[in-house]
Formats: sequence, structure tokens, C-alpha cells
Amino acid sequence: MYPEIEFSLFGAVLTIKSYTLFTVLAALAGVLTALPLLRREGLRAKQAGPLIALMAAAFLIGARLLNAAVNPDAYGESLNLFSLKLAGLSVYGGIFGALGMLLLWARLTKRNPLPLLDALVLPSGLGFALARAGCYLNGCCAGIPTNSVWGVRFPMRGGEEAALGGLFSLLGKNSVAVSVYPTQLFEMALALLGLAPVLWLYFRKKLPPGGAFLLYGVWFSAMRLMILPLRSLHYPEPVVRWIYPLLYFALIFAGLLLLRRAYKKAETAQKN
Repeated sequence: MYPEIEFSLFGAVLTIKSYTLFTVLAALAGVLTALPLLRREGLRAKQAGPLIALMAAAFLIGARLLNAAVNPDAYGESLNLFSLKLAGLSVYGGIFGALGMLLLWARLTKRNPLPLLDALVLPSGLGFALARAGCYLNGCCAGIPTNSVWGVRFPMRGGEEAALGGLFSLLGKNSVAVSVYPTQLFEMALALLGLAPVLWLYFRKKLPPGGAFLLYGVWFSAMRLMILPLRSLHYPEPVVRWIYPLLYFALIFAGLLLLRRAYKKAETAQKN
């Protein structure tokens, strides 16, 4: 695992952080897969491009706002609410922000948002998986310490043993090794595992409009709920013990309810 990639170009040594690299790869993969899938649902590139840009901006804003709400102690000298750093971002804040932007755009353009949401399942799942690979290489978003066979040893600089949940170096002199759950890899693997059957059903047209989005949303929330006890989150205790679990349970329940309603609506439409 190397947090930085160094190479020489015309005599100059350039350094690219793995976290930044995989964030860019995640964004590119998302855009390159979203454009043809949105076109498949009747949205041309000149419409899809601005929509993706608006959703990306809404994702970053929502991710930062939710993180500031659940983890206010992280904001001070090194990080502030308006920072452009790729740190201090909460996934679900970004999801809510992007979802809100798409629904607003669909309302203004008088389009059905459900097929568009289905088309964005693959870009979202693939982008998340690549981003988690970057987190693993960077050493951030790691899990709690463990002595089990699942543990991965992340070298840390001396004096940082208490900061297991934050960013820490994978390299460095005078380092000590700490074995933790690689929750980044767990989430990456489960996100991809759930993506495969949902995409099969989507491309086979075996789901009602919005079904792929809802089904994957249920899987994704269940996956996050399952991994939550293994994550090292330096958030206030009520957030980790109550707010996040209740949020995941609520999303799973709402997703199943809406999926059932979508199937009933599709059956009624076929009968008529």
C-alpha cells in the first residue's frame, strides 16, 4: 500500500496522492457510465452533462453539511465548513444532496425522475467502490482495532495510536503497526456484490421504474448498518449509537415500502 505515487516528468518529480487519484477515477467512472445510461433513458448529453455537474456540486455540499452536523468537533484550524479539501465528507449527506438536486431538476423540466435514478445506480455504486479503494490506500475511514484474521496492519507514526479513525500515514520512519478492520474493503466488496444482481434485473427490465434505485438503496443501507459496529468513528456517541442506526433502519424500511408500492403500481398499469 502506497499513499503517494511519485514519477519523473521532464526532470521534475511529481507526486500524486492515492486518495486524490482514486477520487478522480471514481468521478470519471461515474460520468463515463452515467452518460450512456442516461441516454438509454432518453436524456441526451447536452442535458445529462449539466445535470451531472449540478448533482456533483450538490453531493459535495450535502456531504460537508451533514459531516459538520454530526462531527462538529472536527472543524477548527485544519478544516472549516467552506474548505475545498476532500475531507470531512459524509456519504449520506452527499446522497441526499444529489438526490434532492435530481428531483428538483426533474420537476423543473417535467421529467419522470424514476428512470434517471435507475440509470445512476451503476455510476454511483462503481464510484463508491473506487473511492473506498482510495480510502484504503490512504488509511482513512479504517475500522476499530482487532486481533482477528480480518485485521490489516497500518503503519502509523508514533503518538498517533489514539487517532485510528482519522487520516494517518501508511509510511514513515519510526512507525508502529496497528491491526484494524479494513472496513473500506468490506464496504467496497459489499457495494459491488449488491450491484451485480440489481444491474441484472435492471437491464433485463424485471423491475418497475425506480426499482433498481430502491433495491440498491436498501442493500446499500443494510450494508452500511452491518459495517457500522466495525468502523472507528470519532463522532459524538449519540450519533454512532442512535442517529446513524435509526437513519439506516428508516431508509431500509422506506425503500422496501416504496418498492412494494412501485410493484403494485406497475401491476395496475399492466391490467389497465
